[in-house]
Amino acid sequence: MNSIKILTNSFLVLLLVAGFFACSKKSDNPVAPTNPTTELKLTVGGQQITFNQGIGGYAINENLTYIQFTKAEAGDTLLFFLLFSGKQTGNQSWDPNADTGVLLYQYGASGNIIYSPVQGSTSVNSYGNVGSAISGTLTGTLADVNATNVAVSGNFTVQRSADIQTIGKAVNIGIAKHIELIAN
Repeated sequence: MNSIKILTNSFLVLLLVAGFFACSKKSDNPVAPTNPTTELKLTVGGQQITFNQGIGGYAINENLTYIQFTKAEAGDTLLFFLLFSGKQTGNQSWDPNADTGVLLYQYGASGNIIYSPVQGSTSVNSYGNVGSAISGTLTGTLADVNATNVAVSGNFTVQRSADIQTIGKAVNIGIAKHIELIAN
């Protein structure tokens, strides 16, 4: 009977020691990455807008990084799209014919308003692995359907999602045309 009690106590001590070493902090243990902040601070004309819901990732077939933010505000929904070539840091000029740049779509109480890129650039400061941050700044000019230009600038950070195979046919017909199709 005593041998069973000693064996049980020894087993419990062994479990406690194993638990202690398993929970001890070691400098060579990798730490899971923290989720980066998801935020877009945008200035359109003189209006400042902060978005906190966004996604971003890389589309393999198109060789494009896509970033999208959404926000509900004052009876309207705002959709912000940013596309740029590749998956690296650096500065890239917007080219609506190559489906790169910024698009802002507002619908709801104010009606439908689409702001498409005229000229500008995106500077990507950080482009991490999946789960890490894609961040940078943007500056340029957008135009609405009446060709009224508005200045836009901002900075963004979004967590990079897993790569996808394709964005789809939307890229082939142009971002602005695609949004116009959705709006009508």
